Amino acid sequence: MQKLVPLVVLGSLILFCALVPLGPAPAAQAPVIEPRHIATAPSSDSTALDFEHVLRRVLQRNPSIAAARAAWAEAQAHARQAGALEGPMLEVMAAPGSFGSSSVGSAYRVGITQAFPLFGQRRLRGKIGEAEAATAGWDLRSAQLDLVHRAQMAYADYWEVARAISLNQELLALFPQLRRVSLARYSAGQVGQQEPLQVDVELAMLDHEAVVLERQRLVAVAVLNVLMHDPPDHWLPPPPREIPLPDTSVVHADLAPRARALRPEMRAADARAEASRAGVALAGRQGLPETSFGIAYDRFWGEPELRTTLGITMNLPVTLGRLSAARAEARERLEASKARQDLVRDSVELQVAVAAARFHEQAHDVAIARERLLPLAERTLRASRASYEANRTDFLTVLNSLRGFLRARLETDQSLATLYRARADLDRALGELPSALKEEKQP
Repeated sequence: MQKLVPLVVLGSLILFCALVPLGPAPAAQAPVIEPRHIATAPSSDSTALDFEHVLRRVLQRNPSIAAARAAWAEAQAHARQAGALEGPMLEVMAAPGSFGSSSVGSAYRVGITQAFPLFGQRRLRGKIGEAEAATAGWDLRSAQLDLVHRAQMAYADYWEVARAISLNQELLALFPQLRRVSLARYSAGQVGQQEPLQVDVELAMLDHEAVVLERQRLVAVAVLNVLMHDPPDHWLPPPPREIPLPDTSVVHADLAPRARALRPEMRAADARAEASRAGVALAGRQGLPETSFGIAYDRFWGEPELRTTLGITMNLPVTLGRLSAARAEARERLEASKARQDLVRDSVELQVAVAAARFHEQAHDVAIARERLLPLAERTLRASRASYEANRTDFLTVLNSLRGFLRARLETDQSLATLYRARADLDRALGELPSALKEEKQP
């Protein structure tokens, strides 16, 4: 009977080793294990949370987009007012004592005056309003790109924590079997008490990690829901098993001109500078009079030929100090706008350089993890468990090899999620528009 114990132990150990998920590439997945606490394992693509769906809901429902779009519409309405004529002025005068008098006729005066600048002031005000409206439009585009970037980051967090939970669940399913193997070896006198105790320690750490991962999952769900303007605890489908690998060929292109052409912050800075140039021209014309034309009927005159009058009025811009200060103010505003253009350009180019370097580095990290580190960890685990079956090594060596392999799998997933975030940073630095934004009307 005692001779059968080593055979049972060896058979249990071989069964455990067969359960260890070894694969040639990170795409290989172990069977989905039902979670012990909540259903958070990545799902099949048919039921997974699609990022395009998330992005559409974010852009359609997030209040920050509604606020920015309303600000753009407000600026457009203001631009239409700035270039329009002011409303005419109605003037009515009367001599109350003349009404009902037997000695004089009723005396009153009715006139209408319309301001009509003759020296281009109205056109310049309209140009300033149009430039400010364009600025608000590009601010809307910036808000949209910021929201897309936040959604991409939150989606990567959700996918990464789901992958970690899936791996944690695999381990929680494997370690009870390992514990039975260790207890059988301990009962047979092949190992000391330390081996099954070490398994219990690992199980306790996995249970604690499951709680931590659940907290991270709840945070990721809440962030995505708030971006989509849903309640933070609204249920979300699990993410897909695989996240798309970003195109890494973009880092070899000259990205700075592309960013200068696409970034809405650059366009907004250009629009502000254009408004400032129009402001300088308008300040220069404040020294010219603004004219108004009027027509009136005046019954104060006894002669009928004098009662209908035409008139022109204009201001007298003789406050030279005020006019000089206004022109100086406009010039300094233009200089500030030009400086902001340079500042935005430098900031954009720096963001592109940093994001491209980080993306290139992370692409290399993903390649190393997928092509070298994970296969090496797999070979190490195979070798250590073969030695363990042949009684040439101890349990701790196998456990460390298993830890290394599973850590390599986890780090590969984390590296891919970080690459996804790095591409999101690069797209934001470039001002790249997703398809959901390209279909919208441009500012």
